[in-house]
Amino acid sequence: MKSIKFPMSVVAVLALGLSAVAHDAPTGMHISTKSQQAHVFFETGLQKMEMLHIQDGLENFRNAVKADPQFALGHIFLTFFSQDPTEQVAERDKALATRESANAEEKQIIDWLAAAKQSRLIPAIQNMNEVLQKNPQDKHLHWLAGWWLLVDHNQSQRAAEMFEQVIQLDPKFPDAWNEAAYCYARMGNFDKAFADIKRYTELVPNEPNPQDTFAEISRMAGRFEDALQHYHASLKIDPSFHESQLGLGDTYALMGDQAKAREEYARAIEVASPVQKVLWSLQSAATYVREGDLAAADKAFNAVAEQAHAKDFANLESEAYRSMSMYQLDSAASMRLLAKAEAVLKEDHKVPQSLLNQELAAVLRTRVERASADKNKDLATATLKQLQDLSDANGGDGLIATALHGASGAIALSQANYADAVNHLEEDTDNAFSMRSLIIAYEKNGQEGNARRLAAKLAALNVPVIEQALVVPEFRKQRAALAARTNPALDPRAKYFK
Repeated sequence: MKSIKFPMSVVAVLALGLSAVAHDAPTGMHISTKSQQAHVFFETGLQKMEMLHIQDGLENFRNAVKADPQFALGHIFLTFFSQDPTEQVAERDKALATRESANAEEKQIIDWLAAAKQSRLIPAIQNMNEVLQKNPQDKHLHWLAGWWLLVDHNQSQRAAEMFEQVIQLDPKFPDAWNEAAYCYARMGNFDKAFADIKRYTELVPNEPNPQDTFAEISRMAGRFEDALQHYHASLKIDPSFHESQLGLGDTYALMGDQAKAREEYARAIEVASPVQKVLWSLQSAATYVREGDLAAADKAFNAVAEQAHAKDFANLESEAYRSMSMYQLDSAASMRLLAKAEAVLKEDHKVPQSLLNQELAAVLRTRVERASADKNKDLATATLKQLQDLSDANGGDGLIATALHGASGAIALSQANYADAVNHLEEDTDNAFSMRSLIIAYEKNGQEGNARRLAAKLAALNVPVIEQALVVPEFRKQRAALAARTNPALDPRAKYFK
């Protein structure tokens, strides 16, 4: 599960430009609020979000809708940007209740974003497409579409194309360079990613987020010392830029210094918002897994689950139990935790259905993988059917679709259906478990070149998630050990460990 981190200027996308707040513009729209105070808060919120000052931005948006409770677009902004799932639901309901006070273009944006949070993806996509067709030259709307494709649907290639279109419309739009860089980094094109980040830094040199992005992509590329330097540079520009403090923890965790990572995480958590405290505590808990201290990991994840339960963050409570299930040595204990994770999601919660569905897909996928490893064919097959039904009911959700492919690939591999395993697992090559399985499927299927390339990619995977913690460090050890004792002339396996 990727940690939640908001990109720059998403709010500006929805606002269709700062100038649109005050008046109509050729590629913008008039914001439907009669309150000058709401306008001021709204503009300030835009500026704060533009530079990734998330909490300040959210507070200004909250003040905007307090000044004008009928400000429907303001409510949907909070739905879209809040990290608190309960606030997302409350503000979505307010946006829909005040929708008639908005103009036609605002209504369509509200319908798009509200449907997305309700897991009604077909109408969400239809509204998005109509908005883009009516505003082909609007850089902000295309930027939003790219962000939505990237973050909500895990479609880096399509998102990159959208960001490139934004850059063509306005080469000085900082956010497009920033998010395009993330897309290219996720696709493994680090040369392009660093070139885009360099341009992003040139456009806003005095803001902390360019340094933070430089750090994150450096970490993804395995350049840990560079990452630490850029995170410190970000904090030097703005000591309150807490995302960079979190990044220090992530980097030390991936470097193998878990005690130092927990120190940095603790500093970030201390100043975090309630939902950030839970999210970032999940990452801190994973450091014990990286150390192999599973008892301490259980204690830490249980504490996170209790914290999430108290705040009614059901998707995060479920994620804590799912994470625990993945490193259990006893299969029965793992299955009990997965049952607990699933049960949490079926309780009555004020959490967007889209988040609950995506977390349920992750839980079901993990159950399939565990059952397949245990050779429990009946459970694996029955759970895959649940996941298929969930995917069918949420057609278009990229995260659920990739979970389905990962689970299908796991079953196919366990049944020695290597060609089918390859077909499914190639649709989920960002997940460490699927990557490891795909290497085996490639080898068994006679695709040695693909196996070798993917082995190198897996060994270089540097993302601070529980799947990476459970797969990559051990894979690197096995790879190094085999390379050290293998005579390439005698053992054909050696080619995968060069």
